[in-house]
Amino acid sequence: QVYRVHWLRAKALWDRWREEMLLVTFEMDWTCKFFLWKTTIWGEHMQESLEKRLPGHGCYAGRQSHMYSLLAQDAQAAFQDLQNVLIEAGDE
Repeated sequence: QVYRVHWLRAKALWDRWREEMLLVTFEMDWTCKFFLWKTTIWGEHMQESLEKRLPGHGCYAGRQSHMYSLLAQDAQAAFQDLQNVLIEAGDE
């Protein structure tokens, strides 16, 4: 009886760990996609501002676009190593 309870607890822990691994993988992907989406949105704002001859607004939008682009690059680089670790851990 004790072994069954221990096995059930261990299985529940394993299942939670695998679910968390899956969620973290999705969240890493969503984070990168969000940053890329914001890069695009701010780039469009920059173009609109420059077409309307609003250089200050265009400059601000350009900086925001560049900032989100850098965040996307940093996130992709950081998550790439972590995804490799998660893939290796999932194979075990």
